[in-house]
Amino acid sequence: MLLVTLVAGGAAAVGGWFLLLRDVAEPTTVGEAVSSFRETTGSGATSSVPVGVYVYATDGFEKTDALTGVTHHYPGRTTITVTRDPCGVQMRWDVLKGRSTEWTFCIGPDGWVMKTQDERHTFFQVTEGTIYACSDGPFRPAGDVPGRRVRITCTTSSAKEHETQWIVGRETTRVGPKRVGTVHIRQLISLSGGTRGASTYDIWLDRKTGVPVRIAMVSRTTNDSPVGAVRYEEVVTLRLESLVPRR
Repeated sequence: MLLVTLVAGGAAAVGGWFLLLRDVAEPTTVGEAVSSFRETTGSGATSSVPVGVYVYATDGFEKTDALTGVTHHYPGRTTITVTRDPCGVQMRWDVLKGRSTEWTFCIGPDGWVMKTQDERHTFFQVTEGTIYACSDGPFRPAGDVPGRRVRITCTTSSAKEHETQWIVGRETTRVGPKRVGTVHIRQLISLSGGTRGASTYDIWLDRKTGVPVRIAMVSRTTNDSPVGAVRYEEVVTLRLESLVPRR
């Protein structure tokens, strides 16, 4: 009887480790993003940026060396859902079930200010959410005049982002067969505290609508954890397929 108990206990332990180390990364589909948009906002929602689901050709990955280490290769198409917000607009990038980023921008006569950035990452069936609250500072100053560098700080309960952002210039970017006038914004970010490292964001917005036309992100960080320092890396490029959103 004791032998049976030990074998059963050993099998349970092995099964528990299998479940713990099992990592599943399912893509979020365009259809799911459209359904979520319709359920939460309704097709009649309006904002200064046209609302709806925008589809992007996507090339990238995220990886961590936690536990056994794992890499999530991103699907070839992902979405950014634009919805209205009391002070401006929200943009939510969905790539995997459990991996998303949502930006909240206040939009006024002086331009755009990023108020929050909400990130979700899931590895080994554990989802970690981080919301960065940012100090006031123009993300996109009115007039799209290049050159002026703005420094802002975004904080969480355990980490701090020091951001330098500026308008690189006005550029023309292709969306399908069309050439679109865009404003190119760059963010250089250093992180301290519980998360340490650096990130770079290059973002091209349609100058007429404010819709993201292209985004390039590179992030390499080290995070504290109960088992020691954990390294994380993300590299991704998004290219808008159509200026017409799905609703």
